[in-house]
Amino acid sequence: MSKPINVYSTPDLRQALDEALPGVFKRLNYEQSFKLIDTKLIIGYSIAIVAAISFLLDKKLRFEEALLYQKMLVGSYAILSAVFWYFNKYVEKGIKFTGHSKEKTITVTTKMNKYDYNYQVTLGNEANSVVKATLPANTVFNEQGYLQTDILFKWFEEKLDSLYKKAK
Repeated sequence: MSKPINVYSTPDLRQALDEALPGVFKRLNYEQSFKLIDTKLIIGYSIAIVAAISFLLDKKLRFEEALLYQKMLVGSYAILSAVFWYFNKYVEKGIKFTGHSKEKTITVTTKMNKYDYNYQVTLGNEANSVVKATLPANTVFNEQGYLQTDILFKWFEEKLDSLYKKAK
């Protein structure tokens, strides 16, 4: 059983539900894909490497010798930061889970507004079919704050069925 959370805290509810997604979809025979996370890490580490090179050049070379290199590094840093921002805003778009089974691919986007216990879920598949649903968080947590994973599993199972029926 998971650890209890404060059921009156929206960030705690959202985090607990987001963290439960891989386990739920594993039970539904979906293997998690880390392609988006890996891409984000590569861009982030590239930004850190550019900053580290800039720091080392600043320490090793005189100002006049390092100026041209620093200009190129600042430009690289700006470009990589813009790519990182674009990736977060337009590619990742709040996707919390991507996974695939034998011939099916699924993406799960979630959102929870401040002071609202409704967990807004968008399920998408490889055929670009989309199902939007709202899960009241109080239906999957008990009074002590424990997540009821069986109820969450059944809810996602129903939504996946409706997604693939819609795709036909």
